[in-house]
Amino acid sequence: MTLFGPRVGHEALFDEICKFHNIDRKMKTLLQSAAKKYQVQRTAEIFIEPDTLVRALDDEEFSEENAELKKLYDTWFTEQSPANRR
Repeated sequence: MTLFGPRVGHEALFDEICKFHNIDRKMKTLLQSAAKKYQVQRTAEIFIEPDTLVRALDDEEFSEENAELKKLYDTWFTEQSPANRR
């Protein structure tokens, strides 16, 4: 991470996708925490691969945000059900 200048690479892509989906700072931080916990190398993959959200939905550490995570999951992966991914 740099202190000055534009961000580039995977973090910049993640930021742009968050802006596109109107993800607020709290949810963005939550998604980054889940990505870090589950060792997702490219944070933006959360938007195309549902496994991270499925794992977070089952994780007690994220239980307070479960409704918000489920809403994101349903929005992004409507044709898939979390139960079918386990």
